[in-house]
Amino acid sequence: MAESFVLNTGARIPSVGLGMAKTEPGTVGEAVYAAVKAGYRHIDCAPAYRNEKEVILEP
Repeated sequence: MAESFVLNTGARIPSVGLGMAKTEPGTVGEAVYAAVKAGYRHIDCAPAYRNEKEVILEP
């Protein structure tokens, strides 16, 4: 599997990411935090999932 893909803008996106589509409310923040700690840099959160407000990472 390719490590990343080149988008039409020239930017690269990791080929493996964390999808949040069917994540239960209240668990999104913890899941994203754990994924970022594990090295994930491709997190799929979209307004249609209605859970974006739960993903708030502080520096």
